[in-house]
Amino acid sequence: MSVSSRYSAPTPSFARGAFTIAAFVGMTSCRTVTAPAPPPVASAPAPVAATAAPAVPSLPAPDPSRFQQDVLLEGVFYEPTEIAVARDGRVFIAERHGTFSVYEPSAHAQRVIARLPVDDSNENGLIGLALDPGFDANHWLYLNYSVPGADHHRLARFTLDGDSLRDERPLLEVKFDKGCCHTGGSIAFDRQGHLFVSYGDNTNPFTAGDYAPIDPTPGKSLADALRSAGNTNDLRGKILRITPTPDGKYTIPAGNLFASAAEGRPEIYVMGDRNPYRISVDSHNGWLYWGEIGPDARRDSVYGPRGHDEVNQARRAGFFGWPMFVADNKPYRHYNFTTGELFEFFDPAHPVNASPNNTGAKVLPPAQPALIYYPYEKSDVFPLVGEGGRSAMAGPVYHYDDFAGSAVRLPEYYDKKLIHYEWMRGWMMATTLSPTGDFVRMEPFLPQFTFDHPSDVELGADGSLYVLEYGTYWNAANKNARLSRITYHPGNRPPIAHITASRTVGAAPLLTALSPDGSFDYDRNDTLSTTWIIPGRADVVNQARVSHTFDKPGKYDVRMRLRDRAGAESETSVQILAGNDPPHVAIDVRGNRSFYWDQPSVAYDVKVTDKEDGRIGRGIDARKVNVSLSYEPPSGGVSAAPAAGHQQVAPTDGLARIKKSDCLACHAIDHASLGPSYVQVSQRYAGQPAAMQQLMSKIVTGGSGKWGDRVMPPHPSLTTEDTRAIVSYILSLSTSAPKLPARGTATLAQHAASPGGSYRLTAAYADRPRNGIGPLTDSAVVVLHAPRVPASEALALTAVGLHKDKGVDGTARTVATVYGADASLYFGTLDLTGISRVTVDLLSQDSRHPFTVELRADSAKGPMIGSADVRPTVANAWYTQSVPVSATGERPLYLVLRGPADREVGQFNPLVTIEALRFERGK
Repeated sequence: MSVSSRYSAPTPSFARGAFTIAAFVGMTSCRTVTAPAPPPVASAPAPVAATAAPAVPSLPAPDPSRFQQDVLLEGVFYEPTEIAVARDGRVFIAERHGTFSVYEPSAHAQRVIARLPVDDSNENGLIGLALDPGFDANHWLYLNYSVPGADHHRLARFTLDGDSLRDERPLLEVKFDKGCCHTGGSIAFDRQGHLFVSYGDNTNPFTAGDYAPIDPTPGKSLADALRSAGNTNDLRGKILRITPTPDGKYTIPAGNLFASAAEGRPEIYVMGDRNPYRISVDSHNGWLYWGEIGPDARRDSVYGPRGHDEVNQARRAGFFGWPMFVADNKPYRHYNFTTGELFEFFDPAHPVNASPNNTGAKVLPPAQPALIYYPYEKSDVFPLVGEGGRSAMAGPVYHYDDFAGSAVRLPEYYDKKLIHYEWMRGWMMATTLSPTGDFVRMEPFLPQFTFDHPSDVELGADGSLYVLEYGTYWNAANKNARLSRITYHPGNRPPIAHITASRTVGAAPLLTALSPDGSFDYDRNDTLSTTWIIPGRADVVNQARVSHTFDKPGKYDVRMRLRDRAGAESETSVQILAGNDPPHVAIDVRGNRSFYWDQPSVAYDVKVTDKEDGRIGRGIDARKVNVSLSYEPPSGGVSAAPAAGHQQVAPTDGLARIKKSDCLACHAIDHASLGPSYVQVSQRYAGQPAAMQQLMSKIVTGGSGKWGDRVMPPHPSLTTEDTRAIVSYILSLSTSAPKLPARGTATLAQHAASPGGSYRLTAAYADRPRNGIGPLTDSAVVVLHAPRVPASEALALTAVGLHKDKGVDGTARTVATVYGADASLYFGTLDLTGISRVTVDLLSQDSRHPFTVELRADSAKGPMIGSADVRPTVANAWYTQSVPVSATGERPLYLVLRGPADREVGQFNPLVTIEALRFERGK
């Protein structure tokens, strides 16, 4: 087997400086290094400012509306890991628990090919997939999976024979230690037919305090990544490069890291990896890219740097640092885990692996820096990546000319750019590289689309982009796990398809009216032709609106295809569930449904009706109805509180903010995921006076230890309002609050300790499943607020800004200042029953110009239900203005401010400042 000359490891000297192997493992004494400065490092190429970038053809950024995302499959995956796209448009999908399937574009459907027996403990399972470069002729494909009942991953070639896999040919097996993590597993081919496969370090990171796990203590090798990622004789923590041969074996191509077994395993192309979960190879120059999921330390310390994720580029074989270095070769240091003694920092120019668990070379090749790197917090070097949780992934380098003649290829603007993405943060980026491969600039890629934990991104043979999404929750069969295809349309754009259904769930027979309402076409304002494909109906319906009765119970996927006059098409679907009618829950309360004033309690009556189950007392056991009252301290706001209604999930501001963050990647609402469920958190902290501040601080700063070894990343970008709303929601889930009867009186006493909060009265009922449908759940909520509503808690502002200032009582508050002569604040839907007036606390800006305060319903220009003229006599003084109310019932409420025609209002000449509204009863 022919191999070219490689890096040759010199005989190491283990007496460099004061460091010795014996001292590292605690066998002899050695001087303790207190905290010397780390050695000079070989830094990554400095990012080049856009103004200094090499000259490139100037192309306009593409119009976002010209990209089309078609969801091909959704809700059918259980932890999808990797995809491979064939030239004929078929997409093969691997799922961690062993399912191997294919999406058939002609049938718009998934077909399961095999369910491989795998070891799916920890992060193991079916972890990688690639098609042979000659797949069209030989039907070979490669799977990387964890062998059940064994202790190794297997890379094997299979032959796809129709709907089955046969003729397994194992190429190599990589041993792993059970009980831990970091599998890697991604597979990719280059243009020369070389196969790259990644493996993680299989190391427990938590005993190292989330810094470098290099514990040399006997019996703790699972906590030592120097035994794997830093070991030249171990295939873990590596990206391998081999050349498969027709007989199901492989050879070693020239250019790998080690030329002989005396230096290291010849399969190794890249070493020093922690968890290279997704890899990609540039089809033109063979450069390898991968996302490196980094350690969790949240701050620099005497042990070394805080954790960073990386996007790496290997133009040639090399050592990329882990566990000795991270990011741009920031070094960790030797230390004795048993005694706590600290020794020298690792030297990136001369890295030495002195671990007693190392079976390979002691002196390693010089460490290579990452191309892109970023911590949990905002990066000063790469600020566009944001902050929060992180799991870097690398996608393809796009070459526009490779897809000549395709009508749907990505635009030329992205030619030669690297597409990389974030599993945790959900973004994609396109990074421009210089001709020599150096970083030039980064820009958001497809920000108009939302991706829920993208786990693989691949180009199709036509230059379209396929995206596999893992879905919201970790280790779950997520309903929003999906496969989609993104195409670009430089000319006529396909219509945007949307189905409106009058009913999507109900008892059989179920009559539903279907229409394309909500669909539109970017290019033509004309009638679109509509085609319906309805299961159980032999004919294809070619009309816009159709009604259909689903006579038999079942789950029916209705498809609708839209075509414009130029022939461009798009398709979407909706699932109809026939066989069970959903329940209906309502809460009647005595008195006003929005405010509690000084009343000590509220009388309520929960109504539940279900077509099949009956109603409370007649078929429905009142004990099966979950009724609870929770209290949310001040700052939850009216924004958290629609008046009442029927919700699949109770409407909460905190939950909405959770969904906008990365929190659901690790925490589910009511079941354990990577971290504890929010219900568990709520139960643990129930009744603790300091729970609010403790959890708010935890969210912002991050931490570990409360729920095992897992680390929660910090979220420093969340505002105090964000964290308070999130924690309020979490604490409201505690089941320690007594369950209430379906009818009764709820005591309102908690606001005495924190005036200004709100009470949430919630009722929910899950019906009995029928015909494979359900259980179906409905809930209702009534939120009662303090009668004083801060202006800062308006849901929407027009010509109004928020800022800190002293309120009426001289205390610092967030107030709303009006900068336009026709401004408004929207406070949501509120119950005006029994309210005679609204008193507004406002600060006049001068004493010369009057203005008008109006209350309007439904919109800022809707019916006026109250008004008052304000004529200030003293400038910069607080006033209280009473506005009579002439409406009753629940109405969307707007506060409108109108200035005089002879006064110019603007940023430096505001009209008025408002602190709060007080809703008052009486005559």
